[in-house]
Amino acid sequence: PRPGPQQERSAADGGQRCAAALGCAVMDAWRVLDTGASTGAWNMAVDRALRGPVLRFYGWDPPAVSCGYGQVVEREVDMAACRALGVDVVRRPTGGRAVLHWRELTYSVVCAPADLGAGEGIEDAHRLIAECLAAGLRDCGIAVDIVRNQRRVERSRGAGATSPCFSSAARWELSCGGRKLVGSAQRRYRHGLLQHGSILLGPAHQRLPDLMRIDEPRRRAWAAALAAGSTDVARCAPGLVDRDALVECLVGGFARRLGARMERGELTAAEEMRAAEQTAALEEVGV
Repeated sequence: PRPGPQQERSAADGGQRCAAALGCAVMDAWRVLDTGASTGAWNMAVDRALRGPVLRFYGWDPPAVSCGYGQVVEREVDMAACRALGVDVVRRPTGGRAVLHWRELTYSVVCAPADLGAGEGIEDAHRLIAECLAAGLRDCGIAVDIVRNQRRVERSRGAGATSPCFSSAARWELSCGGRKLVGSAQRRYRHGLLQHGSILLGPAHQRLPDLMRIDEPRRRAWAAALAAGSTDVARCAPGLVDRDALVECLVGGFARRLGARMERGELTAAEEMRAAEQTAALEEVGV
């Protein structure tokens, strides 16, 4: 469903109608970027280059496997299988395990903790961003739950991990019908934080086991875990959800929850320059 007038208004001036029950204060304007689909290297370079507060949405063309910054990529990813399927491989600036970005809407948040109304702790920022995402997805008719009782793991577990990333939801991630729908990772920098995550639109992420350097029994176990533990917007929404409508709902969710004014924008010249400088390096996996 497309967002109605209420969602569209909330995306523009949600900061003026922040619900008192949420206890949120009116924040400075956030820049909203929709940079479309691009390569894995460009996507990760832009996330590194942004200066917030920014809410960004993007996609992946071609599809890509992203690895956490602590993973040894060549040891864990079957590079030949990725090349044969036309899949990029890139390293994320955040931690965690390998993720296949294929048929998803990716979001990133770049800001100082204060821009969220959060304390300095990582958990508080995770929680607030989860509440923003949940508000927006519910506006699209998607009945999501915020996972509150699972321990969050940001480090890589390697190719020998007992299960892939999207087989279960960690604390402050989002599930639908008991299955993981949104997975996220966060990293802190001197100037603030970066959190980005995948909102699954379809089941293509389940092809990840075919692209990893794991033995056949583990490949079958991973495939079964992904099928049982993850879901996607196509299965959770009451009808077809247009990508642009989903973005508008999510922007509205952030506006209302943060009490912030959300303004559409573009990359600055400085951000484009920083991203261009990093893209070539990121195209060489392992840097």
